[in-house]
Amino acid sequence: MSLEFNEFKKFLGKHIRDNYGRTLGRVVGLIADVNQQVTDVEVEFGNGEFLKCPSKQFSMESGTLVYLYPWELESIEIAKALDLAIKRIQALDELFRMGEIPVETYDEFKKVHEASLKELKDKRDNLIARLKSRVDKLNAQIRELQMFRTSLKMQKSTAEISEDVFKDAISIVEDGLTKSFNEKEQLEHTIARLSKLDFKQPSAIKPEVKSVVPKIEIGSGFTSPSIEGSKTEDKSAKDKKEGAPINVKVVE
Repeated sequence: MSLEFNEFKKFLGKHIRDNYGRTLGRVVGLIADVNQQVTDVEVEFGNGEFLKCPSKQFSMESGTLVYLYPWELESIEIAKALDLAIKRIQALDELFRMGEIPVETYDEFKKVHEASLKELKDKRDNLIARLKSRVDKLNAQIRELQMFRTSLKMQKSTAEISEDVFKDAISIVEDGLTKSFNEKEQLEHTIARLSKLDFKQPSAIKPEVKSVVPKIEIGSGFTSPSIEGSKTEDKSAKDKKEGAPINVKVVE
């Protein structure tokens, strides 16, 4: 998103969070262009690590600065590009089927768009593999938190820890579980959405053959076979009535 420097500078020194409610770190620096549009944001992630992030990785929600992970932006961009590439190939196939474009033009465009589609699919598959890896890590984290939650409940029941200690600890564990489940759900939804974006190659496409309706011209020196097979009048009588024969030409 486009961020104005005057609007963004109030977040300097403030904490940022992700879409799942986790506090990630603080904004410690901004870079703006001559139009006062923020282009880059320097973030300190709380563990001594600093990272320069493009401004498109941030959004403002209810007065809070929200950090978007690179995979979130990448999934949006890939989904849009894949959807457009598939629609273009489908439109190209339909134009060829209707006989609107010659085969040479069709083959050339098809080759270019199929190459682009393959490149996008490779990017999509690579991203899906990374997202699945993240899901695996979240599953391990969820199992670990569930184990410690059970341990805390047991220790409270046996009076090994006080009620106050239990409440403080269990609230942190429950919060972590909620955020982990939220991220996992979003990841799985993204994986499913990207996986559905696919193009199934149709069977060989042949342009429709448009039937040609013969045109009939009235002229001299030609006679339609159909007319010849019809009932004829007496030639002498016909000549008297019409003065000259009417000849018919069938133009294919």
